Amino acid sequence: MATSPDRGAAGTDAPARRTTPWTRLTAFLRIDAPGNHRGALSPAVAILAVMIFTLAGLVIDGGRQLGAKSRAVGYAQEAARVGAATIQLNTSEAKIDTAKAGTAVAAFCAQVSQNDKAVQQCGTTELTDEGLKVQVVIGNKTTFLGMVGIGHLDATGTGEAHAEQGVKKADDSPKIPPIVVSTPGDGPGNVTITDTAVPPTLDLPCPTWTIGSPTPTWTLSFPFPPTCTPSVTPTPESPTPTSPSPSPTPSGGGGAPLGVPENSQPPGANR
Repeated sequence: MATSPDRGAAGTDAPARRTTPWTRLTAFLRIDAPGNHRGALSPAVAILAVMIFTLAGLVIDGGRQLGAKSRAVGYAQEAARVGAATIQLNTSEAKIDTAKAGTAVAAFCAQVSQNDKAVQQCGTTELTDEGLKVQVVIGNKTTFLGMVGIGHLDATGTGEAHAEQGVKKADDSPKIPPIVVSTPGDGPGNVTITDTAVPPTLDLPCPTWTIGSPTPTWTLSFPFPPTCTPSVTPTPESPTPTSPSPSPTPSGGGGAPLGVPENSQPPGANR
C-alpha cells in the first residue's frame, strides 16, 4: 500500500515537524515537556547560594583579616619601640643611634617571622636620629571568598616611635592652674568652678590663755589663727602675811638671861 505524500513518516495525518537546534534546546530546558524527568534548577536558587557564600566569606574571612591587621599593627609598634630604645649616650639631647636601631629592628623582625609564619614583610620604612617607622605585612588565605575569586588578602600594619627629650631645666614642668569647686548654700547641685585657689575658711576654736603669758603651742597642721588673742585676765595676788620672828631661846648653861648684864643685880639682893 502506497503512502500518501500528505501523510507523515509515522503514517499519521499530522504533518512532519522539522527539528532545529533552537527547538531541541527549548525542549531540553522545558520542565513540563512530555517525558522530561531530569528536574531543573531555578536561577533564584543559584543566585541565593552565591549570596550566602559571599556573606559567609565576609563574616569568617573578614574576621580573620581583622585579626591579621591587629597582629600586624602590634608587631610594627613593638619593633618601632625596640628601635627607639637605642639612644645615643654622648649627646646632650635624646637622639636615636641609627646603626643600632636598624640592627635591633632586624633582630626583632627575624624573631617575629620565625614565630608567625604568616608574616611576609617586616622592616623599617623610615629611620632617622629623631624617629623611625616600621611596616609589617601579614598574608591571610581566604576560605569562602575564594569561591568568588578572592583567594588571598594582605593585612598591613605600621608603627612609629620617636626619641623624646625629658625635662631640660628645673622650671620646664608644665604649670597646671588650680581648680576650686565651691558649693553655695542653695543646694548640692549648684556648684561654681573657678581657677583661683582660695583657702577655705576654718572655724576652729581658739585656745584660752592668760594675758601676758606666752602663746600656747599649736598642735594642728593648720597655721595658728591670727584672730586668736589672750582672753583670760590675771587676778591680782594677795600679799602674803609675814610670820613674827621667833624669840631667842636661852642657852642651856647658867648665867643671866639674854640681854641682861651679868653684874647687874636686883636691888636688895645679897652679895
